[in-house]
Parts: sequence; structure tokens; C-alpha cells
Amino acid sequence: MSRTIFVLSIFCCMLMTATASITTSRIRSEKTEAKYKVGQMWSYKARPHEEKSYFIIVKIENDAKLGTIVHVAMRGLKMKNPRSPDGISDTVNHMPFTEDAVSRSALKLLKEKVELPDYEEGYQMWRDAFDDERAGVYTITLAEAVKVMETTLNQ
Repeated sequence: MSRTIFVLSIFCCMLMTATASITTSRIRSEKTEAKYKVGQMWSYKARPHEEKSYFIIVKIENDAKLGTIVHVAMRGLKMKNPRSPDGISDTVNHMPFTEDAVSRSALKLLKEKVELPDYEEGYQMWRDAFDDERAGVYTITLAEAVKVMETTLNQ
């Protein structure tokens, strides 16, 4: 895993802990009948300079309190990141959202099945923190979450 992606995975986990727009609970079981499916690639209501960005669904889980949790990887971003060699980060391998947040963001299914990116390490870091009630899921739109991440990266 590249250093930038690893740093973003760690950062995403820390951001989830610090962001007010998250909630915590325990994951109970996998949910297979979710509206979204693992491997799908979607366009979404992106930030103005990231219209070509998209997300890939990497995992779907069900939580007794939160409902469906949709884990996504983001591609085609243009986040300013002073920790990146070129000052820009274009990918995030793991971000957990409520299904409602994804539904408010998703525009069009681009592909039914794509190869999944390497999200497992970021997911496991999040999962450990989530199980310890130190992390939650985003309830804001994907574009809003990217903006929060970029703002925090540049503080």
C-alpha cells in the first residue's frame, strides 16, 4: 500500500473519531438484500471540481441501530493534501456511510461489478475503533465528507 493511501486510511479513521457528524454502535450482521451491492461503481453529487470522481462499494453491513452501513472507496478526487508528494490525494480506500447518506449522494450506477480496491486495512482499522466505540459512520453526503476530510488534512 502506498504511503499516501496508508496515511489517508489512518487519517480517515482518526477523522471518524473527531467528526461530529458520525454515530456509533455495534455491527450485528451482514446484510445481503441491501439496495446497493458490493462491487458497484457509482457517480455521485460531487464537489464542483471533482465531477468525474466516483465511488465503489467495497462492503455492506447491517447494524441493529444504524441500519445498513455502506463502505465505499472514492476515486477521482482532488483533495489538497500537504502529506502527498504532489500535494493532491485522488483516492480514499475506505469510508463508512449510512445507506441514507449514500442514497442522498448517488446519481447513476456506472458499472455493476468492478474489481475491489485494497480497502481491507482501512476497514479493519475503522472496525477496531468502531467496536471500541471510538469511531462511527458518516451521515453527511459523500461530497460533504470529502470536504471535511480535505479541511482536516490541511489544518
